[in-house]
Amino acid sequence: MKITEQVTMIVAGLTRVPAGELCPDTGIFESRLLTSLGLLDLVDRLEREFKIIILPEELIHDHFASIATITGFIGSKLAEAS
Repeated sequence: MKITEQVTMIVAGLTRVPAGELCPDTGIFESRLLTSLGLLDLVDRLEREFKIIILPEELIHDHFASIATITGFIGSKLAEAS
């Protein structure tokens, strides 16, 4: 499964929005799919799914604005680890 698909499934699970209805560029916070507390759940699930550690200083809007930005962030974290 591709990173985008995995991230989409995680966001779908947290928001209860069907994965097919989530667009990669939809603003997760602007569209109120997640709140700041939801971000903590998202980070937890991303860390477990991808076996990465997301540092507190990485919890910025640019990394978590949409499925597309999350995918890019996860890709860079995975590249760092290898």
